Amino acid sequence: MKVWCAGMTSSSSMEANIQRADEMAAQAASEGADLVLFPEQFLTGWNPDRPRVDPAVIPAIRGMAMEHALWIAGSCYGGTKTPQNRAIVIDPEGEVRAEYAKVHLFSPAGEEATCTPGDEPAAFTAGGVVFGLAICYDLRFPELFTHYRSAGVHCLLVPAAWPEARLSQWEALIRGRAVEMQGYAAGANAAGGSCIAGPDGNLIAAGEGGSAMAEIDPMAVDAARSALPVVRDRRPDLYRRWNTGQ
Repeated sequence: MKVWCAGMTSSSSMEANIQRADEMAAQAASEGADLVLFPEQFLTGWNPDRPRVDPAVIPAIRGMAMEHALWIAGSCYGGTKTPQNRAIVIDPEGEVRAEYAKVHLFSPAGEEATCTPGDEPAAFTAGGVVFGLAICYDLRFPELFTHYRSAGVHCLLVPAAWPEARLSQWEALIRGRAVEMQGYAAGANAAGGSCIAGPDGNLIAAGEGGSAMAEIDPMAVDAARSALPVVRDRRPDLYRRWNTGQ
């Protein structure tokens, strides 16, 4: 399963963003990709002050997935009164296969005042690979990824609007989560730095030209987990006691 992370910077024009995303999907398909990961809010732009729910977003993504015979993952706003920042996955037939609402909203920009947080992880299977979803700021919170490791996820998909000034932290966290999970971590970022880390934490693809592509091999994940049985050696009873003070 080949994952292509698109380093796409959004404009204020949704029509222009759709055109740019379609061009990138076409390029990914021509390079042999199976799944394209776009950044956070790639069709509308990430604006926590005024999150924009647009009914044209999902049909646009469905159209790209079907036209280019790709799995497409990205982020969009959804909901009614107070929207959620959601990662959505659409298969080559245009069907929604997974949705995840951002659990950790970015309080430094006031996202928690305009959006409703999610409270559930989300995983799906494509091409024999189990993928788990997270969005941007979620990367700073290890508990979500501990769950994904225990759930057998092979590869994380992380759409983001991570600022250019903190790209060194972005790369460190992508690599760190891959090491913790003993799997792959793929991140598509609007400000550059799109990359994919392998189960040993080394980057196996980094955004030359803004995008990155790599093969996701479940057997490599199984080998890494067999060599270092981290989940077996965890002490969750102690962790619970430390956290509760009991």
